[in-house]
Amino acid sequence: MKQIQIIAVAGVLAAVSGSALATDQGAFFINGNLGQSTYHESGFSDNTDTSGAIRAGYSWQSYKVDFGVEAGYVGLGTATTNLSTGLPGVTEKFSVKVRGPLVGLNIKYKFENQMFVSARGGLFHSSVDANVEDFGSERFHGNGGYVGAAVGYDFNQHFSLGLAYDGYHARINSGEVKGNESIGVYSGFAEYRF
Repeated sequence: MKQIQIIAVAGVLAAVSGSALATDQGAFFINGNLGQSTYHESGFSDNTDTSGAIRAGYSWQSYKVDFGVEAGYVGLGTATTNLSTGLPGVTEKFSVKVRGPLVGLNIKYKFENQMFVSARGGLFHSSVDANVEDFGSERFHGNGGYVGAAVGYDFNQHFSLGLAYDGYHARINSGEVKGNESIGVYSGFAEYRF
């Protein structure tokens, strides 16, 4: 339900500024993020890892506001913990790795000094690999969502650098197995527009 609300809000923002954006130029873009993910499940003893994402899309640009569509892929790293086997002093390592494709909308507000703030949101199709050492692994899938905010600097009309925070909601909905995981990512990013 949250994903639908995110898309609805972005759609309203697009409609409000649609007449201005329709007459201005647009650009294709590609951007990449590299940072640290944090799994918000308290049961993990090691809940942080390296995260990376790549997105591509198109933005309709105006003097102050850009509005775009994006699609991409994100890897959210791995979280681990030790599970008790019931035998004294014997544990098994349990790990969860989340990644998957995403599609969404973004909006960017530009200041006079070439700084900008931006927001994004959309759907995230999560692929969750759960592994228990010595017992094997299983992959689960589900549809969740993501939202994010960023601040950055436009060096020119083609290139930007910035810092971002994105929150991902990974879901498992596979037969009788259901679950969800909230994962936050702080990252740096670079974007090229052409």
